[in-house]
Amino acid sequence: MRTELSEVAGHTARTVTVGIAEAPAGLGPVTWGQWAIRRAMLDTEPDDHGTNVKVVVPVEPAVPAVRAVEAVRGLLTVYDALRTRVHVGGDGAMHQELDGGGTFDVHLFDAGDEAAAAALADDIERRWRAVRFAYDREWPVRAALVCTGGKVVRAVLVLAHVATDAMGLTLLHRALTELLHGADPAALRAAGRGHQPLEEAGFQASEKGRKRDAAARRHWVESLRDAPERLFTRRPGVRPRFRQAVLASPSLPGALRTLDERWRISSSAILLAAASAVVARQSRHDRAVFQVMVSNRFQPALREAVSTVTLEGLFTLDAGLGPDAGPAEFEALARRAARAAMKTYYHAYYDKSALLGDLRRLDERRGRPTDRTCWYNDLRDLITEARSVDRREHGGPPEKSVIEWQTLGRQSETSVAWHVYSTRHFMPVSLTMDTSLIDEPAAEAMLTGFEALIVDAARAAEAAGPVESAESAESAEPAGPAEPAAGGGPGEGAAARGRAAVA
Repeated sequence: MRTELSEVAGHTARTVTVGIAEAPAGLGPVTWGQWAIRRAMLDTEPDDHGTNVKVVVPVEPAVPAVRAVEAVRGLLTVYDALRTRVHVGGDGAMHQELDGGGTFDVHLFDAGDEAAAAALADDIERRWRAVRFAYDREWPVRAALVCTGGKVVRAVLVLAHVATDAMGLTLLHRALTELLHGADPAALRAAGRGHQPLEEAGFQASEKGRKRDAAARRHWVESLRDAPERLFTRRPGVRPRFRQAVLASPSLPGALRTLDERWRISSSAILLAAASAVVARQSRHDRAVFQVMVSNRFQPALREAVSTVTLEGLFTLDAGLGPDAGPAEFEALARRAARAAMKTYYHAYYDKSALLGDLRRLDERRGRPTDRTCWYNDLRDLITEARSVDRREHGGPPEKSVIEWQTLGRQSETSVAWHVYSTRHFMPVSLTMDTSLIDEPAAEAMLTGFEALIVDAARAAEAAGPVESAESAESAEPAGPAEPAAGGGPGEGAAARGRAAVA
């Protein structure tokens, strides 16, 4: 028994071992997404546990422990990603191995009442997420069940980010909920329309997959030809150190809804425009260059896949706003951002190992590197918490914005990483930065500037009264933003991507 898993917050788990037999098995190349997130994890070792992601399911009504254990066993047979190990050879080459059988430990914890069970579930996921996975030797998932009165009231999954992205977490939450309430695993698997990882790798090796990859990589190379060499300048004598500020804004959700309705521009484009303008202002470069996490779920075979489908899309935008710029100029910027985002989403499914070779050759031709250290991950509707700001909701709606700070472990190839979340009262926005490039006061100014652009524009739109926009924006996007770091991006999932993460 692994004590780092079985002993949490003064509670000791009972372990039930379940067996899997005669499930699909196989060996093959990794998918593009598996390669990307595993490569990022290697860059962050030994802090790669920061990429771990989780699913917490309230079980309502509570179910007997025997049924809940069987639901976990069934989940392992529905999604092959949960039984897939990723191997990295001495030369860096990777392959995936799907196990058709094996054993799996389910940990059962007891709590006194519902409130204690909820608190213990939080403790379990935090504790387990701090424990690294052996990606080539163990399945990339851990499962805990929290009981009160002999019945399960909470189910907790902690996963290695190489198993899935943020959208996959949503699908796992749904499937586990259904299994807990009696769904048949075989029926769920048969009804699934998403590729399993080995199937996805097969598509990527096909002629159609290779053509899509080639088009996406061309977009990256062409877009980066005149990109800045360096967006931010390192402060002399300051060593890289990563911190994260989280803005909890009660004003942003309503302001964004107002602009979405009045301007008829997608909220994701408005948020991207604001982040681009703030980065352009801080870096003193008009051109903003982001690696944006894209779910890629607009492709039918990927829509319901539990896998690392999310990848980075390249987003570039001339986003400099003059000192006298007002809401009209910001609206024009948001419309340009909507158009640029469409290209980003379309060209975000590719072989990253091949792309990195293309970009090295581009840098050689340019005679200087391109700065690809800015990240952006819109996780609204996928991730419903952002660390301690969630706790503030328990006291009711807040009256003003707050910024909270925490120090993070090393992040790979990151100068700044944005994550946007949604909670009941807030729209938390996190900004992870290398403080040798952007100090804490500058980071807080970026967050408050981001908020002010959107809130001030919404106030101006409301003051102008109802106006029919003559220009319809691309409000219907082919895929909402994802991950993880990749999910993937810091600390959680893309947010995990070596740089920042998902969950």
